[in-house]
Amino acid sequence: MITARPCTAACVIDGRLVTLTFYPDNGVLRIADPSGACLRETRWHGSWRALLDEFRGYNDIPETNETARGYDDIVARLGDPAYPTRDMALA
Repeated sequence: MITARPCTAACVIDGRLVTLTFYPDNGVLRIADPSGACLRETRWHGSWRALLDEFRGYNDIPETNETARGYDDIVARLGDPAYPTRDMALA
């Protein structure tokens, strides 16, 4: 069932606490700082549960010297066409 109510979760990306807000009815995903200012906005075409699994996976892989961590990496991982897709290890 599609719902108009957003799903939200707090997590840490690049050492900063952020809030994820996902709107399942249109697929919009917003990453905001604690004050509510939008840091990134993209689309996610999966479920809320799958999105949470992606973020858990992002935090489970250890960081390496070649790994650029941050909002751009997680948005690229989620498949936003505005960000180039590249092979990367996410932490």
